[in-house]
Amino acid sequence: METCCWDVIILGAGPAGLALAARLASRKVLLLERQWAPAAGMRIGESLPGAARVLLQRLGLLEEFLGGDHLERGASIAIWDSNAPVWRDSLRDPSGPGWVIDRRQFEQMLLNAATQRGAQIQYGCRDFQVSRGADDRWTLALDGDSTRHVAPVIVDASGRSASLARRLGLNHIRQDAQVCLHSFLMVPASDEDTTTRLVADEDGWWYSVRLANGRRVLAYHLDAKHPERIALQQPEALLNWARRYPLLADVLAQVQPAEIHCRPAGTALLDIVNLDKAGPGFLAIGDAAITFDPISSQGLFHSLASAESAATAINAGCWHNPHAAQSFKQELLAVASHYLAKLRLTYQGPERFAEAPFWADRTMPLCRLPEA
Repeated sequence: METCCWDVIILGAGPAGLALAARLASRKVLLLERQWAPAAGMRIGESLPGAARVLLQRLGLLEEFLGGDHLERGASIAIWDSNAPVWRDSLRDPSGPGWVIDRRQFEQMLLNAATQRGAQIQYGCRDFQVSRGADDRWTLALDGDSTRHVAPVIVDASGRSASLARRLGLNHIRQDAQVCLHSFLMVPASDEDTTTRLVADEDGWWYSVRLANGRRVLAYHLDAKHPERIALQQPEALLNWARRYPLLADVLAQVQPAEIHCRPAGTALLDIVNLDKAGPGFLAIGDAAITFDPISSQGLFHSLASAESAATAINAGCWHNPHAAQSFKQELLAVASHYLAKLRLTYQGPERFAEAPFWADRTMPLCRLPEA
């Protein structure tokens, strides 16, 4: 069997994996992606806060990003803590207003940067075997491939499945069975609304925002076992349900129904405290480490931030430098702790729905961090 040596092997070519590969331009990097080709079509997850500016700058991509088809994020209008709409101006954010991004264009920018800086990407990598040898290097062999890939560092960037971490024996907590039903609606040319509109109801929460490509996202987050979930996956049903709320009806009056997509949307958390038990040189980033609830609008930012943290750890020799590995782990733990505390407070906001199952379940801790 042929052996190919790398500095870093990354499983997953989503935003986190691509950002890390782009950040490691001076190293020999292999990206392994389970999909057969780069993702195409529209995808939800369009919010990027202003704090990402410094991360894009470190990636050397800020100028290219600012020249892309992204919109500066406008104000938010939320019916959340009470039935009265609350306006929050995005300019009050000390890091700047942030952006409503073209998600596919954003990921293509990261893909181009990773490959132009020397990363090798292999698609269709669905089944593999992984082990750690006596020489303290990781060995990964793809099923049906005669090549062994060897590296001192291996990174799980496989998304909310955390497939590599789970294979290495780490616990992965997925207690929140929330799903997101969403649609990309064509909007009339007269729709110049730039606000993000949020509405809490008894069974979940909605949001809608206009994109730069002439579409409007409409999304409803509810329990996977909600009795109306299947019915709401009919385009007309979801749109009509949303129009019951004046804040949403105001921007949905002239749109036509469109295909409904459904995806998991709840919090998931890796056992970060025991990250080092997987073995020296193992890191997890993006959704593989912490999957953020969409209400936080932090998922994409976390992908970039955790990739930056991983690059710092790798450049400090985390596979043989315990301090670098510990610093990475402590940073992830701090992020997770802050996020979980803030998430609970957010879901405690709509007190008028406190007895409803969706809200009652989420005022309890969704994930408990294991004690160190």
